[in-house]
Amino acid sequence: NYDMRSTLRVLFNSDFFKNARFSKIKSPAEVVVGTLRMVGGAEFPAPGIGDLSRQPGYMGQDLLNPPSVEGWHTGAEWINSGSLMQRVNFTADLVGDVNRPGIKDLIARLKAQGGRTPAEIVDGCLDLMGPLDMSDNSRQGLIGFVEDGGDFSWDSDEQVQASTTRVLELLQLIVATREYQYA
Repeated sequence: NYDMRSTLRVLFNSDFFKNARFSKIKSPAEVVVGTLRMVGGAEFPAPGIGDLSRQPGYMGQDLLNPPSVEGWHTGAEWINSGSLMQRVNFTADLVGDVNRPGIKDLIARLKAQGGRTPAEIVDGCLDLMGPLDMSDNSRQGLIGFVEDGGDFSWDSDEQVQASTTRVLELLQLIVATREYQYA
């Protein structure tokens, strides 16, 4: 009876839908646009915007030059050693820039949450960046990396600076994960 609720209920409760996780890999355009939206600072034309528009091409998706009349394919062909390295380097450079408005906002929101333990900071970053659903193994690896510096402190200017540096390093690791690159 043209009821979309029943269609969506069947779709979202089906095994094929639940098992489709990670079967589609983000295209280079999705990586570039999604990361730029998260970090901010590219809303208006400015110097350097031309280089940002060429990034998908460096990752294997020349936007105005599809491989066939069918357009762009999806899946594993987006990932090879060169394009994966370009994807990770591009995203890590952007999230590691504390001067980006989205990164400033993310750190301010993280401070406002009051998290101090490595697990709280990792979970806060994952939530603010997506939310990203991280595998237990990846999450434990991120927590293990952050634990080396002990708990976070946001009390004095020096502690804020040190904690901000650690958060930036954490963000760079998060964007290098499979969960961020493939989601």
